[in-house]
Amino acid sequence: MPRQFLPPLGAAVFATITIGAFVFSPHRAPPPPSQAAAVALSATSTTTPTLTTSSTTDAVAAPQVTPAADLTPVSPSASEPKLPPPVSNEVLTGAGAKLLDATVNILCIARRTSGFESISGSGVIIDPRGLILTAAHIGQYFLLADAKPSSITCTIRTGAPARDAYYAKVAYVSPSWIEDNAKNLSETSPKGTGENDFAILAITSSAVHARLPDTYPYVPLSHDTVIIGEKLAISGYAAQYLHGGQIEYSLYPTIVFDSITNRYTFDTNTVDVLSVAGTAAAQEGSSGGGMADAQGGLVGLITTSSIKGDISDHILNAITALHIRTSFAADGSANFDSYFANSSPSALVNNFNTEAHKLEKVLLEAN
Repeated sequence: MPRQFLPPLGAAVFATITIGAFVFSPHRAPPPPSQAAAVALSATSTTTPTLTTSSTTDAVAAPQVTPAADLTPVSPSASEPKLPPPVSNEVLTGAGAKLLDATVNILCIARRTSGFESISGSGVIIDPRGLILTAAHIGQYFLLADAKPSSITCTIRTGAPARDAYYAKVAYVSPSWIEDNAKNLSETSPKGTGENDFAILAITSSAVHARLPDTYPYVPLSHDTVIIGEKLAISGYAAQYLHGGQIEYSLYPTIVFDSITNRYTFDTNTVDVLSVAGTAAAQEGSSGGGMADAQGGLVGLITTSSIKGDISDHILNAITALHIRTSFAADGSANFDSYFANSSPSALVNNFNTEAHKLEKVLLEAN
């Protein structure tokens, strides 16, 4: 089941937080996309192991939370406006529509004998060449699938309802996150705050024997700083209230428009976490989904969400684009934007291959 966490809500506030990869029991393969959907795709598919439903994992109960370290609220800088700029509903809706088009469902199915669970999470395409930003706790399953291809299969799904569309490989998973959280796959009460929890996947082939498109709908990673009260579009494939069969056949993306209620830092006063209270997007399965501002940029990557009590009590947390860039530079001394822009998706996968094998070993040894 989803790993649970304490939210980054300041020293005096405590709530149940869960990483939003929904764990379920798969039933049977979903039907193929409609002919119209298949025509819209355009590269040839590769052979991927087929796992029969009788051999795949059942759902397990969610573990109890182990408190993680609290985070510090960010103090507004002197240069920041005290109130968010006015935004028309039309502009925000347009940004939300683009975010919705770029949001994907990530489905990883595991054999019972693999020792892992089947999960459903989210991702956002951030590059027209098919680069997907998602949470590291989702991306790690692609490392496991590479290490144990006969035991775990991961598929990128799109649409409403979600249907198989692509296969992808790891172009980057935060080494810092893997090193700090490798045991989370097997621990009943793992810790975490969302720090360094991001990964990049590269679409490599079609899952429906169709050509890959020349370009993909995408939302670029923003350089804007979001302030409290600013309204954002939030999207993901929330699955908390669905059972395994519904996830396979009837999983629809969620799009909501909510305002930022808090900001937190992993350091001193950098804006590293955006928090939204009382949102329907705070559900299991939303991790890896995104927050976009009215300018159409991706300002946050959903990593943790409170799912305790009514939806009005839920809290959604996302790491910021700033934190993603800073974390990437700290791990590899490279500029995030230029690194991913200056190489083809296949080259990015190859460039990360050696590191990926090291991280696979870390995961397997820890679990």
